[in-house]
Amino acid sequence: MFYFTMVNDFKYPVIAFAKGGILHFARNADDMTICSRRGWKNGFYNGLNVLDCEGSSYKVREAEKVENVGFLWGFSFLLGQKIRVRLNYTKVEKEISVDDFKEKIIKVLKRDRHFWDSGGTLEEIITITKSAKSHGDVIKYLTGIFYKETEKGL
Repeated sequence: MFYFTMVNDFKYPVIAFAKGGILHFARNADDMTICSRRGWKNGFYNGLNVLDCEGSSYKVREAEKVENVGFLWGFSFLLGQKIRVRLNYTKVEKEISVDDFKEKIIKVLKRDRHFWDSGGTLEEIITITKSAKSHGDVIKYLTGIFYKETEKGL
C-alpha cells in the first residue's frame, strides 16, 4: 500500500475521529501536526480517520516525529513536551455522505453532552448541524465552537 506524507492534501479545517470516538478539530496544519509527546507515544494518530471540509476522507496509519516545537526543546512544566509529527496516511476512496456524517457527529455530540452543552446550547448546535448542507458547513461550524470554547478555558 502506498502512503502519503503531505499534510497539505487536507483542506482545512478538518475533523478527525480518534480511538474511543474522540473528536479532534484542526483549523490548520499546526493544529493537526503539533501534539504532546505523550499523545504521540500513546498512538493518538494511529488509525485516525480525518475528514476535510471538502468531504475527502483519509486514514492515518502512523505519525513520525519530525522535531520539537517551542522554547527549551518543547518542554513545558504544565503541558509536557510538544512535538511536530509527519502523518503517513492514505486517501479513502469511499466518501461518507453528508447525511451519514451529520448522524455520526450528532451521536458524538450527544455522548459528550457535558462538553458541548456547557453554554446550554447543545440543542441549538444539533439543530444547526442537522440543517447543514455540506461536510464543510458542519466542520467549520463545530471547529469554531470548539476553539472558542477551549480558548475560554485557558
